[in-house]
Amino acid sequence: MRDKAEDAPGAKQLHNRLAVLRTERGLTRRQLAEAVGINVQTVGFLERGDYGPSVELALRLAGFFALPVEAIFSLTPFPPMSAQLYPTTATTPATSPTAGASS
Repeated sequence: MRDKAEDAPGAKQLHNRLAVLRTERGLTRRQLAEAVGINVQTVGFLERGDYGPSVELALRLAGFFALPVEAIFSLTPFPPMSAQLYPTTATTPATSPTAGASS
């Protein structure tokens, strides 16, 4: 079940975090499907990126997870969750040179 719009020239893949959100909440695909009123197979298609949701379905999913739509769906790949939770920068040293020094 491919989204026909994705086959159009210049169409982009819609990325999502549905599997991560569902798993972290301990939900099965069936439980999520029942909660938002869709077929369990549709959840699988959405999670794999084989199907882009309607605006209505995207809003129902966002409401269910109590998150903004853009936290669930994106036209660009999401960065790894670990990079968002534990950002590192090249300018921040791993250890402070003054750590342990007494004044």
